Amino acid sequence: MGVASIARPLSLETNAECIVAAPVAAFLMTGLIRVTDHKSIASARRLFGLLFVSTLIWIIPLTLGVAVSSFTRLHAGANEFIFGAFLVWGFESIVINGAFVRNTLMALVLAAIHPLSILVIAIFAGGYLYLYPAVTGLLALVLTVGFLLRLENLKTKHGIPALQVLQAFLKSWVVQEPGDLEGYFSNYARSESVVTDVVLTESGEKRIAFVLPGVHPGPFFPVGSYNLSELIRRALQAKGVAPVVLHGTGGHERNTPTNKLAAAYAAEISQFVETLSVSGRGMMRGPVHDKVGITNITSLAFGNDIISIISNSPFLSDDLDPTSVTDASAAAANLGLRLSMVDAHNSVDGESRPQSQITRDDWESIFARVLTLPERPLSVGFASSTEMGLKLGSDVSDGGICVTVFATDDAKSVLVSADSNNAASGLRERIAEEMGKTGAGLIELCTSDTHNFAARNRTSRGYFALGEGSGRDAVVEAVMKLTATAESKCAPCALTVARFETETPLIGTESLDDFARLTKDAITLSKGYARILVPAILLLTAITLFY
Repeated sequence: MGVASIARPLSLETNAECIVAAPVAAFLMTGLIRVTDHKSIASARRLFGLLFVSTLIWIIPLTLGVAVSSFTRLHAGANEFIFGAFLVWGFESIVINGAFVRNTLMALVLAAIHPLSILVIAIFAGGYLYLYPAVTGLLALVLTVGFLLRLENLKTKHGIPALQVLQAFLKSWVVQEPGDLEGYFSNYARSESVVTDVVLTESGEKRIAFVLPGVHPGPFFPVGSYNLSELIRRALQAKGVAPVVLHGTGGHERNTPTNKLAAAYAAEISQFVETLSVSGRGMMRGPVHDKVGITNITSLAFGNDIISIISNSPFLSDDLDPTSVTDASAAAANLGLRLSMVDAHNSVDGESRPQSQITRDDWESIFARVLTLPERPLSVGFASSTEMGLKLGSDVSDGGICVTVFATDDAKSVLVSADSNNAASGLRERIAEEMGKTGAGLIELCTSDTHNFAARNRTSRGYFALGEGSGRDAVVEAVMKLTATAESKCAPCALTVARFETETPLIGTESLDDFARLTKDAITLSKGYARILVPAILLLTAITLFY
């Protein structure tokens, strides 16, 4: 930082020393931080950026001081230069303590390197040291440190300070180091029963597993079960099985706390599928399409197993409340059926409308109508965008788009599944329209709700829904190509429906509620403190200016 007139004009050599001090401080601070925490997001680039912003802040009071000094006999330039050093010290302490180091005292020491080194150089060259602006500067610094100490007292139920939680989130997002955050989630995790449903079809040498996990994808890259669908896909493909991963009910309370646990769960699914055997010709009833309010319900039955897919498209929809399955499961059991409920998760930005309650009587009526249909021999055809090498955008993850044709002697229906986090509103209806032109019916457009892209894209949601990254036309075109390929591969299949239950740690609602409470408290404290800190800094600046 070059200094114009502290007490007397500084030499070019001194100004050069001040300028060089900033990058030297950035490298020094980075090295010290990385020694104490090698997983810190601190880097010379980020620290230099911080010091650049700090310098701009420093220039503001200095400019005011120089201006006043030009018209008066006051030493306002020198005063504001010294005061600005303490102002910058406090600002850097907040950023360093919030983003880079856990210890407030250490943050205070590190933050002193940049402003004090420049202050020492300038004062030594200028030959003057004014005590008064140092006192007002220290008052400003004390106010800042008081804020950090207040923040340090905000903690989770397990005693983790708010700033440590913030740093854990930053490490996960910025440098893909989820260890700290996964550790915090693990504090809350409890083993719960997780039910997984699998429909396995086999035609010739082609085995297709439709998987409905009991674990929910999330919360975001690279934490927990964020890439659950990708993990299941890899585990099944390693066994020579084509995977179609669907989305069950429930929300982020059903995330695993660590990615290691998600991978273990995926391995359990793969091992379970490997134990399954199929025999005889697969038979199917349906699909049957119903609508209650804004909710589309599509049902397929395989023997005594019934699969219902829920969609509110084109209206806004989110994760289904698991309690919504209670009446449906009871109605199915009353008819001697076992229900698997799929949340199509296929309309992210549509108009918001209330979802009508679907009663047990509604469900019984729907299931009874399915049972009135005759069972018909089933043929299956499958195609995947990854196998065909179709290029798609950042709205489709590793699993690509899969199309499965379910054909009976009198109808052809198509299930479209995408490894995406939701779908653009209205895309389902476009696909259904194009499908109808070929004489096929759309069973449903389903997404896996993968969170592989969550918080990684510059959108209001942090991800692109299906149709936003690739473009709707490109998605529709890909689906139609896949449908034609899948139809050409249709062959009689054998089929089995199976379910297994396991105990898996899940983060539950307590962690989500606690982090939300902590965030709210931190924001409230920051706003309240800002109302005190900003006027106080302005007052101290004015006092320093005219002393």
